[in-house]
Amino acid sequence: MNASVAQTCIESKVIALLSGYFPTSLGKIGSCSRLVEDLNVDSVDVVEIIIMLDEAFNIDLPPYQVEAWNSVSDIIHSVAAARGA
Repeated sequence: MNASVAQTCIESKVIALLSGYFPTSLGKIGSCSRLVEDLNVDSVDVVEIIIMLDEAFNIDLPPYQVEAWNSVSDIIHSVAAARGA
C-alpha cells in the first residue's frame, strides 16, 4: 500500500472514530475541522480521543504531538507518523 493510500485510509478511519465520539454527523467532521472552535474539544475529550486512537490503530501517541493538535488534520498526521505511514 503506498503512502497516499495509507494516509487516506487513516484519514477515513480517524474521521469515522471522531464522528462516533462527537454528537456531530459524519459529514460535518473533516480534516480541516478545528478541535476547539468547531468540535468544542476539552482536555477530557483529548484523553478519550488518545485512548480511542491508541486502541483502534494499536499505536502509542507521543505527548509532544498531542500537545500540538489544533485540527483533525493534526490528529491524522500524528496517527500516520505513529504507524510509519
